[in-house]
Amino acid sequence: MAEMVIVPELVGQHVRIARDVAATFGLDLSSGDPDGPGIGSRAWPGLFWVTRQEPSAGSAVARGSQIRIEFVQDGQPREGVRVAPGS
Repeated sequence: MAEMVIVPELVGQHVRIARDVAATFGLDLSSGDPDGPGIGSRAWPGLFWVTRQEPSAGSAVARGSQIRIEFVQDGQPREGVRVAPGS
């Protein structure tokens, strides 16, 4: 049986930080487009912020699962998105 972990809160985080946080839980990030470019190529160079994640923070998932995120480039509207302290 796969080890279960709790999904961390990634919304409001810089994409690179969110990727590091997810990795500490044994999780990967996905942009939700399996045929498109990976997150690393879509969110580089520049400053990109996570605006949505699925599954949501607090959900229990198997270690190794993917968390689908949506993100916007710095300067684009982030209405309704809680900004993490220090962001």
